[in-house]
Amino acid sequence: MTTEEIGYISKTHGIKGHVILRLNELVQINDTAIKSVFLELNGSQVPYFIEDCRPNNTGYILKLETIETIDTSKKLIGKKAFALTDFILEEEESLNEFVGYAILDSKLGNIGNIAEVDEKTENVIIKVIHPTGVEIILPFNDDFIIEIDDDMKTIEFNAPEGLIEMYLQS
Repeated sequence: MTTEEIGYISKTHGIKGHVILRLNELVQINDTAIKSVFLELNGSQVPYFIEDCRPNNTGYILKLETIETIDTSKKLIGKKAFALTDFILEEEESLNEFVGYAILDSKLGNIGNIAEVDEKTENVIIKVIHPTGVEIILPFNDDFIIEIDDDMKTIEFNAPEGLIEMYLQS
């Protein structure tokens, strides 16, 4: 059984021994199936069974078996956390690699750089910051992408008729 480092205990949560598990960048865990974490204590990985695991804005709130008070949970702050590889989700290709790429529209030319890629919904959208500072929101799918040049960090784009102009009219 192999473990992999997934993050660390960043702080306590509440007074009943809950802790915040902050995941390393690009790590995702199966929070409904994970049964234990291993915390690095004195150079060894010590297993802790998870009674409760729920997501919060910086990671996960964990209730670990045998950790019942804030005083015991404080001792875990900063400890590296490991999980069995079975509970670590394979990293899906993230589109965040395109942040910073210039969008070259087929009609308007360079309309700015991608500031953010939002993959939370089925239809991925990008936020492009125009040189004037205006934020332009575009659908990011194969229907509109003509070509991606990773060397030049540019994306040739064919936006729907009037969409970009709508943002630039103000």
